[in-house]
Amino acid sequence: MVTLPRTLVFLGLTLLLSGCAALQNPLRSNRTDGGIRNEGGATIISGRALDEQRGTLLDTMEGRVPGMNVLRHVDQCPQVSLRSHVTFHSVVNPYVYVDGTRAIDTCILDMLTTDNVESIEIYPTGVTKRPGYSTHAHGLILVFSRGATL
Repeated sequence: MVTLPRTLVFLGLTLLLSGCAALQNPLRSNRTDGGIRNEGGATIISGRALDEQRGTLLDTMEGRVPGMNVLRHVDQCPQVSLRSHVTFHSVVNPYVYVDGTRAIDTCILDMLTTDNVESIEIYPTGVTKRPGYSTHAHGLILVFSRGATL
C-alpha cells in the first residue's frame, strides 16, 4: 500500500475543493439573450423573454428551464419536475409562490399569463437566499408580478 505525504494529500484536497467552489459560485451569472439567465443555480426569466412569449407561465418556462419536465392530464393540475432524473411515477411538484404567497398547486402556472409578470425564478434545488421562502426538495418556482413590492 502506497502512503502519500500529508502535504501532498492536503494540497490535492485544497485544489479539488477550490475547483468545486469555482464551479458552484453562487454569485456567478450566466446571462443569455432574451431575458433568461442562470444565476446561482436558478433560472430567471424576465424582461424580453416574458414580453415575447405570450401565453401561460408554464408555456413560457417549458423548453427554457434546464431539466424541467411537464406532464399534463385532462382535468388535473400539471405535474412539474425540475430535475431531469425524476420520474413522474413518484413526482412531488415544486412549491410555487406568487408574490410571496404559496400556491396550493401547480394549476396556477397554467392560469397566470405573462402579461402582468415581472419575473419568474426557478430553483431546482429548492433553496433560495430570498427571505421568507421554505426550502423544498423538489424545487421552488417564484413568480413576481409587475409592481409587486417583494
